Amino acid sequence: MGAFLCRTVLCAGLMAVSAAWGQPTMHLLTEQYPPFNMTMPNGQVGGMATEMVRELFRRTKLPYQIELQPWIRAFNTAVLENNTCVYSTTRTDNRERQFKWVGPLVENTWALYGVQADPKSILALDDARPFTIGGYIGDAESQYLIGLGFNVQLTPTDDLNLRKLEAGRIDFWATSKLRGAYLIKQQKAEQVKLLLTFNNVFMYLACNTKVPDATIRRLNDTLSIMQHDGFYDQLHKRYLNE
Repeated sequence: MGAFLCRTVLCAGLMAVSAAWGQPTMHLLTEQYPPFNMTMPNGQVGGMATEMVRELFRRTKLPYQIELQPWIRAFNTAVLENNTCVYSTTRTDNRERQFKWVGPLVENTWALYGVQADPKSILALDDARPFTIGGYIGDAESQYLIGLGFNVQLTPTDDLNLRKLEAGRIDFWATSKLRGAYLIKQQKAEQVKLLLTFNNVFMYLACNTKVPDATIRRLNDTLSIMQHDGFYDQLHKRYLNE
């Protein structure tokens, strides 16, 4: 297990079962990134991507546990520790060799948000180049914009950017379209509006490179079946009203 500590009775039970099966428990790490992964009212980790992951491991009969962590910690742990994966992870060129990939789990649209009363005119992403954009540490949207030379101010968590935008401390906020809509509704920030979308990406379960290739193939083969047997479509309808 390396530095990973198992603190729950559930985890201990899973470890015992996995030992009996000869299959180590997979440590699945994620962050608060609604509606894809988030804490539900019952205290369990849920969300659209989490439901995909739970069903995937149920069908493959692989023992697992899910834990919420800050994004950069979860990402680095999955890079360093065997039997560990992190989701929902955007697959980029820079990350390609750091993981073995299962997916895609879900599609994600990147968006730029601003305050409705702000006079700045934004018709295309490049129009935001002279201004300050809020992002958060380790996030793929932020890394993408920084790579293009935009002025991105980073915070530890994305929800802080909504508050900074409302307070006028940043000019725009780059985030997932669905996450932005979720946080705006949650925090009743009606003056914050979607200005434009600028990229469509896919998010994956990114696993440590020491996870056996046979396990990765098994997960990907099962996921492919899920994407074509109606489970994926039902999930979309429930979370995205599509």
